[in-house]
Amino acid sequence: MIGPDPLRVLMLWCPDWPVLAVQLTQGVPHDAPLALVDRGLVVARSAAAAVEGVETGLRIRQAQHRCPELIVLPHDQLAEARAFEPMLHAVEEKIPDVQVIRPGLAAVRAKGAARFYGGEESAARALLDHVRSHAQHDLRLTVDLRAGAADGFFTAEHAAYATRPQRPIRLVPAGTSADFLANLPVTTVCDKRTSNLLQRMGIRTLRDLADLPREQVHARFGAAGLHAHQLAHGEDSPTLSPRTLPPDLGMSVTFDPPAAHLEQIVARCEPAATEFVEALTRASLICTEIRVTVQVEPGALLEQQWRHPWQFGRAEVLDRVRWQLEDLAADAVTVDDDGLPAAVLSVHVMPESLDSTAHHATALWGDRPDEKVEHALTGLQHRLGHEGVLTSAVAGGRLLHERRVLRPWGDALPTTRERRLEQPWPGTVPGPAPPTVFSQARQVQVTTEHGAPITVDDRGAVSGAPGWLHLPDDGRRRITAWAGPWPVRQRWWRKQRDINRFQLIDNQSTAWLALTEGDSWWIEARYD
Repeated sequence: MIGPDPLRVLMLWCPDWPVLAVQLTQGVPHDAPLALVDRGLVVARSAAAAVEGVETGLRIRQAQHRCPELIVLPHDQLAEARAFEPMLHAVEEKIPDVQVIRPGLAAVRAKGAARFYGGEESAARALLDHVRSHAQHDLRLTVDLRAGAADGFFTAEHAAYATRPQRPIRLVPAGTSADFLANLPVTTVCDKRTSNLLQRMGIRTLRDLADLPREQVHARFGAAGLHAHQLAHGEDSPTLSPRTLPPDLGMSVTFDPPAAHLEQIVARCEPAATEFVEALTRASLICTEIRVTVQVEPGALLEQQWRHPWQFGRAEVLDRVRWQLEDLAADAVTVDDDGLPAAVLSVHVMPESLDSTAHHATALWGDRPDEKVEHALTGLQHRLGHEGVLTSAVAGGRLLHERRVLRPWGDALPTTRERRLEQPWPGTVPGPAPPTVFSQARQVQVTTEHGAPITVDDRGAVSGAPGWLHLPDDGRRRITAWAGPWPVRQRWWRKQRDINRFQLIDNQSTAWLALTEGDSWWIEARYD
């Protein structure tokens, strides 16, 4: 053994936490067939999906073949970790110094808890009851929780795995870890390659591995083999590393009874938003990104991240809360325009991007607009809605409508890297960019002098010289000069489209940027 007094660990496990976290944060019905995928494989599935034969390890297409109604979502560990935070706070209310193994699995020291509650089983039962009650009352979530206590993390984790819903607690007496682990397969401690080799050698269980001389296992399989041999004997890390709690700079408002009116909720959030900004100021910090989490009945979390081009103040925080609630109210069918489709239980705001005020300079964020301009645009946005006032930036792309990036006023524009301006973008518009770009290309007709349609073949040869431009509203105009074609080739992995660009000048001295595919023509922009 590593030491004469191995560390006793109490492990808390929520078996279906990845699925529960998605149901909580994205509002997926609890009885819906759901699968979480990572790199094309199912890594977790709901009980309804399991009934239909969906298992972990299946490819997406195989899982959908077994369950055509399957909801497929990406496996997001960061979202799971954020959703697990309230559960960790509930654990810390009963037993301090929690170590997070992964979202849904956490460990605490068993010795102190057992002494306080009168035994390990009593401590585990008190912990399970408290966390279940918290999840039921605060999250409106019914969770299946298990607990295991043993020497070290590895044995305690597998003790929790050995529980059943009817018997959610499993205790492994001190000094009996090796006997408890003996029948587990070697795949639990070895990688796939080493496991295959051991199985070909006839070593299939941890008992078989533990019976081998440690020196020979170390010499044959290296450090990984030595660690696997130690785990097979129940020898695990003797220390617990509790998580370090970050400073509480967030904002939290709870509604009891739940609130269902937008203005009431925003008004209740105003003092907390003021305190939130003042706490940042006292810490000499500036926040440029926040995450707003709205918990609504029955047990759903609506999360959204908001970025600011300068910094968040009280008004900006309240605006983001308001806009997120307006998105929730968009589908409401109610006589009261201020009503929400679901009652709000709580609103949480957490800073996602912080920087010292010492770094807040013109060179970092740029000058803010004039105060009068900012006040006018913000007031106009309150009247027209979040997306009623937009700011723009130029992005990379081949087609002009792809290059225009619009963001609501007060939201940060994409960075230069996000806009991909540094990429070469072959097939972009030649020469100076046209001042007027139509939001939707206008279909026109371009013909030769004699009215024949004009096409471009695979080699870029034009079937005839453009002579007439037929505009849907302004009639026919003679083309006095033209240039092109310039092929637009993009997304080669999809079905290839033969799109070409032309520049046209008509007899009214108006220049146009045109697109053609086959004998179809569109006006993309105008040179004013």
